[in-house]
Amino acid sequence: MSALDRLQVLGLMSGTSLDGLDICLCDVRFSPDGTQITGADILAFSTLPLSAHLKDQVLAQMEPATSAVDQLCDLNFAWSHYAATAIAQFLTTHHYSFDAVDLIGSHGQTLYHRPPAAESGFHGSTLQLGDGGVLAALTGITTVTQFRTADMALGGQGAPLVPFLDRCLFQSHTHGRVLLNVGGMANLTYLDPDGSLLAFDTGPGNVLLDVAAQVLTGQSHDWNGALALQGMVHGELLQQVLEHPFFAQAPPRSTGREVFGVGYARDLIEKWQNHGLSTPDILATLTAVTTTAIVRACEAFLPASIAELYISGGGVHNRALWQGLQQGLPGVKIDSLSALGGNPDAKEAQAFAVLAAACVQGLPANLPPVTGAMQSVVLGQIAPGQNWRALCEKIQGKMKTQKQED
Repeated sequence: MSALDRLQVLGLMSGTSLDGLDICLCDVRFSPDGTQITGADILAFSTLPLSAHLKDQVLAQMEPATSAVDQLCDLNFAWSHYAATAIAQFLTTHHYSFDAVDLIGSHGQTLYHRPPAAESGFHGSTLQLGDGGVLAALTGITTVTQFRTADMALGGQGAPLVPFLDRCLFQSHTHGRVLLNVGGMANLTYLDPDGSLLAFDTGPGNVLLDVAAQVLTGQSHDWNGALALQGMVHGELLQQVLEHPFFAQAPPRSTGREVFGVGYARDLIEKWQNHGLSTPDILATLTAVTTTAIVRACEAFLPASIAELYISGGGVHNRALWQGLQQGLPGVKIDSLSALGGNPDAKEAQAFAVLAAACVQGLPANLPPVTGAMQSVVLGQIAPGQNWRALCEKIQGKMKTQKQED
């Protein structure tokens, strides 16, 4: 076998739900010519909690009204130190040494994401916490970060990025399928058997539900959708939310807490309480916002009727969400990503392990039909760690082998 048949990569992901840092160690495999990723077996996975203090700091910096440049500067380093400590804890728990890891792919924590707006000439911008240089220095492991920026520089949305993993691992050559991820925001990938794909954000996922649960019950989540299942959906208020311009926007499109965030959720909750809705009714109606947006997006934007849909992310554990999807998509097989051999909780962290591997191998990973970028581009910025020379030798060994074969 040639030198770069595989890499062991740590993928790190903290999403808009802020429910913890997902860490996934993957065995990423390449095709013999190095031009494709052919597998990404999960060797270990954990979600490590964010401290209440760190979460509060992140939430404060997400809001322009409460953000401050000195606090933002400090938080960027604090997040990197937290991630490095989490990696050490993860490796100890799963009995791996630092030397067992070739590469880290860290999405960081998105603080603000502003997609481009062609009508106004705005090029778009994005900001993720977590400095790759700090992580590489603290762990000794070469680290790839800033996966969104190159795509946005070329006119893309910078999101979604997980479809690269979907195409690598979950393509069917006989029928189309939808891969739905419901984290803080919800996004889907449609994989056509002819190899084409379409992917975009459908709107809020769990973020509005989580804010409502925190405000109304003091709990971080509506566990398993239990309260929502006890409530009734208020149809008129649901339709008012779905009149938001985002839901009519054609792909490519992406969204985040800048649009559907804490302030937006709190305004809805106050309005709906004044309207007489109970806590279960509010949670049921917010769940219907998520599921109805998904169903309408499938109907409006997918090129063909779908036969099957597989769920990943925190939403896979929400029974009320499942019920809404089953009612809205009758005749569609709806299942967990685990039915395809995937880990529904680890998928996004796994994706950033794969994207990091693609980066060091020089493989474009932004999928212009998905993001709207002008062209394909390699994603990520590399911060060399103590293992940089050894990693380069692996890559050079592969290149030498290919030249000899040629």
